Amino acid sequence: MRTKLKQWLVASVCMTAAFTMPVNAQTPTPQQMEMFKSLPASQQQALAAQYGITLPSSSGTTEQYQNPQLMNERGAQGAQSSAQPQATYIKGPDGQFVEQTFIQDADGQFIPNPNPPKEKQNIPLQRFGINLFASSPSTFAPISDVPVPAEYQVGPGDEIVIQLFGKENQIHRLRVNREGVVNFPTLGPIQVGGMSFSNVRESLQQRVREQMIGVRSDVTMGELRTMQIFVMGDAYKPGAYTVSGLTTISQAIYYSGGFSESGALRDIQLKRNGKLIRRLDMYDLLLKGDTRNDVRLMPGDVVFIGPVKQTVSIEGEVNRPAIYEIKPGESYAHILNMAAGLTANAYADQVQVKRSAKHGVREVLTLALNTNAGLNTKAKSGDQVTVGKRSDELKNYVQVEGDVLHPGYYQWKNGTKISHIFSSVDTAFNSTADVHYALVVREINPQRDVRVYQIDLANAIMAPSSKDNMLLNSRDRILVFNRFNLEELDSLSQLGEKNVTAKTFEQAQLQSFEEELKGQQNALKGAEQLDNQQVKLIYQGQEITQEQIDMVKRSTRRSLLAPVLMQLRQQAVYGHPPMIAEVSGEVKHPGNYPITNNNTVKDLVAAAGGLTPDAYIMNAELSRTVVDQKDQRSVLDISRINLGNALLSDVNENAIIGPRDRLNVLEQPNANMHRSVTLKGEVKFPGTYTVRQGETISELIERAGGLTKFAHPQGAIFTREALRLQEEKQLNEYAADIRKETAKKTFRVDNNLGSTITDPDKTLAFVEEASKSKALGRMVVQLDEITQGNQAADFMLEDGDFLFVPTFRNTVSIMGEVQVSITYLLDNKLKVKDYLNKAGGIKKQADEDRIFVVRADGSVYKPNSGYWFGNRNEELKPGDTIVVPIDTDYRDALSTWTAATQILYQIGVAVNAINK
Repeated sequence: MRTKLKQWLVASVCMTAAFTMPVNAQTPTPQQMEMFKSLPASQQQALAAQYGITLPSSSGTTEQYQNPQLMNERGAQGAQSSAQPQATYIKGPDGQFVEQTFIQDADGQFIPNPNPPKEKQNIPLQRFGINLFASSPSTFAPISDVPVPAEYQVGPGDEIVIQLFGKENQIHRLRVNREGVVNFPTLGPIQVGGMSFSNVRESLQQRVREQMIGVRSDVTMGELRTMQIFVMGDAYKPGAYTVSGLTTISQAIYYSGGFSESGALRDIQLKRNGKLIRRLDMYDLLLKGDTRNDVRLMPGDVVFIGPVKQTVSIEGEVNRPAIYEIKPGESYAHILNMAAGLTANAYADQVQVKRSAKHGVREVLTLALNTNAGLNTKAKSGDQVTVGKRSDELKNYVQVEGDVLHPGYYQWKNGTKISHIFSSVDTAFNSTADVHYALVVREINPQRDVRVYQIDLANAIMAPSSKDNMLLNSRDRILVFNRFNLEELDSLSQLGEKNVTAKTFEQAQLQSFEEELKGQQNALKGAEQLDNQQVKLIYQGQEITQEQIDMVKRSTRRSLLAPVLMQLRQQAVYGHPPMIAEVSGEVKHPGNYPITNNNTVKDLVAAAGGLTPDAYIMNAELSRTVVDQKDQRSVLDISRINLGNALLSDVNENAIIGPRDRLNVLEQPNANMHRSVTLKGEVKFPGTYTVRQGETISELIERAGGLTKFAHPQGAIFTREALRLQEEKQLNEYAADIRKETAKKTFRVDNNLGSTITDPDKTLAFVEEASKSKALGRMVVQLDEITQGNQAADFMLEDGDFLFVPTFRNTVSIMGEVQVSITYLLDNKLKVKDYLNKAGGIKKQADEDRIFVVRADGSVYKPNSGYWFGNRNEELKPGDTIVVPIDTDYRDALSTWTAATQILYQIGVAVNAINK
């Protein structure tokens, strides 16, 4: 109810008081006006703002109540673009300054630049505190209800608000005139000028009590006076300023734009009527929050900023690097206090000070700022102090790396052993760790050369009295490896989607490869699980992600050993070869391993992860380089050892391994002699078969149940990997030759137009497209004769062979440089020229002298010469393809086209014959 009354009152009063609006409302009564005036000024302004009405001021003119405007940036010009980046610098954790830029948005607000510069910059130090005054507010006028301190000195222009209550209820707003007097109704003029506000309030309240019986009073300050002061000296904008009566020295400086580049923050003088009233050291305010000397100004006061005199710069590992002003006699303890002390990483034992010396040069002092002597050293103007960063070098530690649950640094003290670092096998290592092989890398001299010791972690923890639980030195590194091989992990990352249904020859071949790969991968420890969408690695019942695979890669033998082996090779000198031995063959992790003078064959096999299932333990080769002392020639000595006895610690076989020794673990005879051959198509039991050495194609077809009744043995496609590689190499060589010949003939200028390339771009484009053709490695086989028992046509199989028996099709195809490539049913009455006519005839660029026929079995024959083979034609058979090649002379006179196009057409014929 009271809120509605207030709103109605302010509406009535404001409509009556507004000068720009017609008065149509009822004139408020004096009681309503008094009730409105009794409201606090903040509520009057809020209600006026709600109705959008301007309140009249006591002077009879309308004024709009406004909040202070935003800061005016130093040097800001209205003509500048609002999107101009404003740069500042922040100090990063490494002590370097990083540029941070800000731009203005559409609302004029400064926001971080979305594209900040990434490079770190070393910027010059700035004088401490000067940037804090680099902007000034647009006004110092108080908003409203500004607390007035008790010691505020009342003067002309101030407004005193007196509220009477009791017998009389009135509010008087009294303005102090130029003589310092207020005219109090019923009490007369009262002198208040020059008195503090507390004294004025006490005096007025006493007069009311004594002279107005039954009336009490409350005295507050209304609007404060404005006054003119001067900011002179080394100010950024010296001059006269009209400010609020509450303005202090620091506020006046702030209002004038702060200090100039030569202005001293520690020498600020307040002068009144030519006399020095107060000195202000701005460092007391900035560093200590001490405002005792930051007194309020009086009209006509002069704030004088003196010039900067003595300065010292300090940078590096201090919390507040800057240029500081100093006073005579101040020590480096004062300077560190200004710079907020040293950082936690500061190296205070040797602080560098560059100081001016005689004859125009500078000298360097080294101070220990962690001692009284260094802190009590007197600073000198122009000193440049640099506090360095403490070294990150550690001491009394043992570092643990690799496949452990908690890698990092551990405390070392005398008597520390391996078992003190790892408390338990179950809680110290990851499930993939190799707990039977680890290395201790130890520094052995001031040059930090290393020696490597091999230990069994499990034995060291479970048998603390064993030699594996060795004493550790400070700075030792313990490397713990996992049981994986880096190549195996890479193969897991590269596998893609699988399980494709074979519909053509190429699809059948791809599916066969994928099935074989699946079988190989399932045999690995940590086998993968294949599905229709993706390849997953399942280890101990949990799926391992790519991120986990990358983490495991960093703990493989190859990854962790690489820097150790490099250091061992680097520190080797004449007479002391690198302490590295190599193991190859049937071990889980072949490669180079660091050794000591006591490592044996058994230790080297353990370093390589042990033997594979196919290792031959009865006989292994140990190669050693021996230097003849007479002529200094190296001789290779190869000895054979019984690896099985060596692993049983037989002293006769378990030889000591020396530098550059090489142990070769042989494979069991016939361990991997099985060969895989794939049969697809029209066989009774297609699939991938394991064949014996020397087994023939006829024997394999018999094992597969023979051919079906729909088979076309004359059109069988047989491929061999060795032939495919040879064919692919030949295609690449032809493509390279054509590119060279094209470039050569493109720039040839002579009268022979036939030797010039007319359109090199099209020629090269055709070469690139042709080079993408996939080689098949097809071998011509007479499967019909093989199945009929012709031993001359039979042959032995090799690993990776592939046989595709197509379904019988009684067709003949025409392809190449004909009008329409087409396929017709075989008609024994038709000859080659008849089929060419059915294809619309040959094209202009066709080479009719080199037309050939590719049989279904892959063999090629060329019909007799003559006009389209009119003399004699061999009989066409089911599945044959007539090929009309391009005229190589027509194709820009490239001689290599003849051989290249023949291979390309043969590949195309084979693929086309299978897929149709």
